[in-house]
Amino acid sequence: MPVKFALLSLLALANVETDRFCAPPPLQQVRPHTVQPGETLTSIAQTYQLSPATIMGLNPPVRNGQVKPGQVLQIPPADGIFHRLQDEENYKTIAQTYNTRPDVLFEKNGCQRSPEVVFVPGVLWKPKPELPPLPNFAPEGAVVIIASGGYPLPYVVPVTSGFGWRTNPITGEWAFHSGIDLGAPYGTPVLATSDGIVEFADWAGGYGNLVEIRHSRARTRYAHLSQITVRPGQKVVQGQQIGLVGSTGRSTGPHLHFEILSPTADGWIAVNPAPYLDRLALRR
Repeated sequence: MPVKFALLSLLALANVETDRFCAPPPLQQVRPHTVQPGETLTSIAQTYQLSPATIMGLNPPVRNGQVKPGQVLQIPPADGIFHRLQDEENYKTIAQTYNTRPDVLFEKNGCQRSPEVVFVPGVLWKPKPELPPLPNFAPEGAVVIIASGGYPLPYVVPVTSGFGWRTNPITGEWAFHSGIDLGAPYGTPVLATSDGIVEFADWAGGYGNLVEIRHSRARTRYAHLSQITVRPGQKVVQGQQIGLVGSTGRSTGPHLHFEILSPTADGWIAVNPAPYLDRLALRR
């Protein structure tokens, strides 16, 4: 077999193998849905086996959770978000932001070399909540640092409620749970998962006493605290005590509600903390 012909055959085989693993670009798989009388956002999401949050993320007019007959919604092929690339962003940087793998993103986005928009599967859109104005008060007590390896508590505890859609234990309604509940005893120290700056430290409605920390590539939230021991604008380091476990706000008992938020062009979205916490638990 001539060398040139053999090389062409190998290239053709490589293209076949690539096509086998590369899905069509997600934007080509988005389909329209015209809202019919009697339909709700939840019923439409169930029809397409999606989370309502996915539909809200792709359709800004219905981010209030309401749809109207005649509206045309764009329905993506699976749960996830569309991330529009900014300057110097690529598959690798986006994978780091959303805690996934670059090769997975590459395959799920049709193996496009230079896409303008990247679909990140499994990440659910979440609106940035409106929090009360930040207070200005001094921290109480000395700074306490406990080596935890990035876990938000001094030791690993059971997960009492996972990330995602569930029946709210207080209202009984079907609602989205944007974090993970860690069943720790009242008064257990709550720790910063990594270095950062305190963005918020005060009462926040259903969150109760809430601390939000801005890190280099993400934000974390620690809710239902019985006591807050940091102030807004304060720099904290990994393992530093920022409060104590409590049951403030909408809570049925002492636990830590922990969230991880990732940045997008449309604001901050909640991502599932389970993979992060599971990796830490295995190391300990």
